Amino acid sequence: MKKLLFPVLCAAVGLLPITTVHAQNNLTTVQQVGDNNRALDYQTGDQNKISVRQTGTSHTAGAAQAGTLNVAAQTQNGSNYEAGSLQSGTRNTVTQTQTQLGPWTGGRAIAVQTGNRNAITQTQDGTAAASAAQTGNSNAATQQQRGRVLRADIQQTGNNNQTTQDQLGSGLDASATASGNRNTALQRQRDVGNRATGTQTGNDNSLTQLQEAFDNVARAAQTGNRNLAEQRQRSSMSEAVVEQDGSQNRAYQTQSSGYEHRAYIDQDNNQGLAIQQQAGILNNAATYQGGFNESSTVVQDGRENNAVVKQNHP
Repeated sequence: MKKLLFPVLCAAVGLLPITTVHAQNNLTTVQQVGDNNRALDYQTGDQNKISVRQTGTSHTAGAAQAGTLNVAAQTQNGSNYEAGSLQSGTRNTVTQTQTQLGPWTGGRAIAVQTGNRNAITQTQDGTAAASAAQTGNSNAATQQQRGRVLRADIQQTGNNNQTTQDQLGSGLDASATASGNRNTALQRQRDVGNRATGTQTGNDNSLTQLQEAFDNVARAAQTGNRNLAEQRQRSSMSEAVVEQDGSQNRAYQTQSSGYEHRAYIDQDNNQGLAIQQQAGILNNAATYQGGFNESSTVVQDGRENNAVVKQNHP
């Protein structure tokens, strides 16, 4: 991967906007302690800042900025970390911190921003991969990873979107995509082998995915405005899925104990409410709602229960 990072950044520099105004008051600081560390930095515009601190061996850091008052800070401790930052616009910030955790070291963090007042914060302790890309204004992406074999990805387009990913454990995977304005997402993962995926299209949507135990899958897709989805998994080897198309729909899924639960919610109108709660073993619940202002609740506690709710849905 290290061999690819520098060519990619060099190619990205060629895509940055070129201006005839001479750059002024840009500042770059590089501190390297150790062996075989590499840093590549490029700035054009006014009052931009890049700070790179590398301690250890075989780190690679690259940052490219065009515009005004952009800031990139990259800190690497341990060995074999890679960090890349690409920013274009005004008052954007990227903060990347990578630290070896016991025997676990080596990872990659990539941040790309276009627009104004966007912020990306990536913190890695251990072996992890993080990527975040934002286009628009006043978006915020936060990725916190601690453990090994972790993966996190954020893609945001629009204004005032906020996504936080928090991972602690092993073999965790989180992905969040937002297109629109003022969407929020929280993905918090613990333990081993959990996967979370969230997609939001529209405005003012909210998504929360909380996972514990092991080998759980959570998926949510929302299209429209002011929809809300909450998925909480404390069981193991369970799956929770939410699909909402419309406005002001709410979906709540809780898998509190046991293992191998399946929960599915599909709402295709406005102001729907669906609640599913599961405890025990091998329970299945499916809710389909296609009318206006419909609501349903399914509670399962035991073994091998099955429930299907259909309201004005084909």
